[in-house]
Amino acid sequence: MRILKFLITGAIGISINLGIFHMLYIFGTPYLIGSVIGTLTSIIIGFLLQKYWTFEDYSPERAHAQFILYTTLASVNLVLNTGIVYVLVSRFDVFYLFAQAIGAAIIAIYSFLIYRGFIFKTQ
Repeated sequence: MRILKFLITGAIGISINLGIFHMLYIFGTPYLIGSVIGTLTSIIIGFLLQKYWTFEDYSPERAHAQFILYTTLASVNLVLNTGIVYVLVSRFDVFYLFAQAIGAAIIAIYSFLIYRGFIFKTQ
């Protein structure tokens, strides 16, 4: 059930990320800036969904540390995702939305393992 919740949460995050990314692109925002803004927005929503819904962790005493760890991982993910998008779009001429989706999928796989084993691990 946790994997299903993670996938649903990921789908929500991707939808928010790609929706904002695409909207900004349509309005003339450079694709890398749109990628960053879409990703940052999905980080905040993702933390809340992962902590309280996917991993059912309601412990308020760990929330601050978890958010720092989650945000640290998200920051690393942001750099990696932006790099992946840049390489796929500029070097391989991949459609920008597809490049963003590929980057997000790669990051999702290893992020779940880190969330489960470290950030939201049951004490």
